[in-house]
Order: sequence, then C-alpha cells, then structure tokens
Amino acid sequence: MEVDGSMKVQNTTIFMGDNTRSERHNGGISEDRSGQKSLFAGNLNKKLDPVAKRQQEAKKQVMKIIGDARASDRKLEEGIDESRTKIQEYQKTLDEANGELKRIAKDKEEIRKAYGVEADSQEEQDLKLLEKKRLAARPGSDIRLTDEESQRVKEIYERGLTEYQEHSMKLSEAGGAYESEIDEAKKGIMMENYAIRSTKEAMLKSQTMTKAEKAADDVMEEARKDIIGMLTDEAKDHIDEELEEKKEAAEEKAEKEKEEEEKIEKQKAEKEEKEAFTEQIVASTELMVEAENTMDDVQKEIKKIMDEMKLLEEDIKGAAVDTSK
Repeated sequence: MEVDGSMKVQNTTIFMGDNTRSERHNGGISEDRSGQKSLFAGNLNKKLDPVAKRQQEAKKQVMKIIGDARASDRKLEEGIDESRTKIQEYQKTLDEANGELKRIAKDKEEIRKAYGVEADSQEEQDLKLLEKKRLAARPGSDIRLTDEESQRVKEIYERGLTEYQEHSMKLSEAGGAYESEIDEAKKGIMMENYAIRSTKEAMLKSQTMTKAEKAADDVMEEARKDIIGMLTDEAKDHIDEELEEKKEAAEEKAEKEKEEEEKIEKQKAEKEEKEAFTEQIVASTELMVEAENTMDDVQKEIKKIMDEMKLLEEDIKGAAVDTSK
C-alpha cells in the first residue's frame, strides 16, 4: 500500500482518493507511456457501498472497544477521585481535631501556670505519667508502661490526685474524642491511599487502554484488508470490462478493415473486369471495322467483276449483232 493512498494490483495502481486530475478520466483508468495503468477507486460507478459499510462496521467496533475501555478506566478513575475526596475530608477532620487538641494543650499550660506548678516539678512529672497511662488504655494504642511506671501510677492513685492534676486530666479526657477522630482520620487516609495505589497498580497491570488500542488497531487492519480486497476485486472487474471493451473495439475495427479490404478487392476485380470488357469491345470494334473494310473491298471487287462482266456481255451482244449482218 502506497503512502499517498494508493496500492498496486498486478500492473495497475489503485488510487483510494477522489479523481480530480484531468488524466484520470476515461472511466477512471489512465495509462502512461510505459503501459502502467492507474485506476481511481472514486470512479467505480458508485459501487463502494460495501466498502462504506465495512468502514462503518469497523468504526463501530473500534468505538465500542475504546468506549468500553474508557468506561472501565473511568470507573477506576472515579474510584480514585472518590478516595481523594475522602482523604480531603479526613484531612479536614484531622486538622480540626488537631486544632482542638492544641487549644486544650494551651488551656492546660495556662492552668499549670495558674496553679504555679513548675514544668520540671514532680507533680508535673506525675501528671505526664498519668497522661501516658490514659493514652495506653485507648483501643489500638501501641503505648506501653514499664513495670516501674505502672507501680508509680498505682502509688499516685493511692495517694490521690492534686487539684491541678484532676483539672488537667479532665481536659485531657475531653480531648480524647478529638484524639479518636484523629486516629480514625489517619486510618481512613491510610486506607484510601492504599486503595488509590492498588487501583493505579491494577490499571497499570491491566493496561486496559493499551490493549483496547491494540484491539482497535487489529480491527482497523482487518477492515483495511477487507476493503483492499473489495477494491481489488472491483478494480479487476473494472479493468476486465475495459479490456473486453477494447477487445471488442479492436475486433470491430479489424472486421471493418477486413470488409474494407474485401470491398477494395471487389472494386479492383470489377475494375479489371471492366478494363478487360473494354479491351474486348475495342478489339471487337476493330474487327468489325476491319470486317466492314474487307466487305467494302469485296463489294468493290464484286462490283468491279460485275462491271467487267457487264461489259463482256455487251461485247458478246455486239458480236452477235455483227454476225447476223
């Protein structure tokens, strides 16, 4: 198949485009000096309906293949978009909860200062240990107390919490709800990120569009072969018709030439016959003229003889007269 939209079938080039050049007339076939013929498929008497139908079928197949692939990928992409939206929501919850915890931490710091508790005091250190125990008790927590820390917590509770510690712990317990929200948000973000990664890996592994494009290429290639076959058959039929017409024209021309030769031969024979007849007439005329001349001579001779005989008769008569005297 040529780059310019043509192909060769035997010794004939088939052009797939429209016929716009003057040399492409004469039924769509032109012939150069070397005998190379060119057939323009656009001039095949509008008999390309099967080709158009095959093209439409191929287009529908390709559109379905690509459409299904896009729909599949779009569904996965929608899942990714949905996960990203959820991540944004989780992140918003996370930010808001962290903001509340920061506010509580600020309140706790102000309470510490209000109670005059030093940051490095034993009371503050015991409060931090109580905070650690609270966090360790939360579901799913990976915080663990050592044996010494557990013993110290027991002693603190046996002794009783100070007013500052009780106030601070109440604020910490109030922040527990926000901590749970943070845990859930982090867990949700982690799960959605995992879903996104898994979906992308699945898309990469399945290569839906790549396979669809390959399948579409195969469909178009098969359609191209079918169309070339149709055009080739049509071109062969068209060329055969042209050759048959040329053959008939050549035979007709030969027949006319033969008739013309026979006519010339007949005219020649008639001419020769006329010439021979003319020669015969001339010869006959000459004979007649000669015969007439001979007859004239004979008649003259006869007349002469008769004249002589008449004289002789008169002489005889004269002699007879003389004798009777």
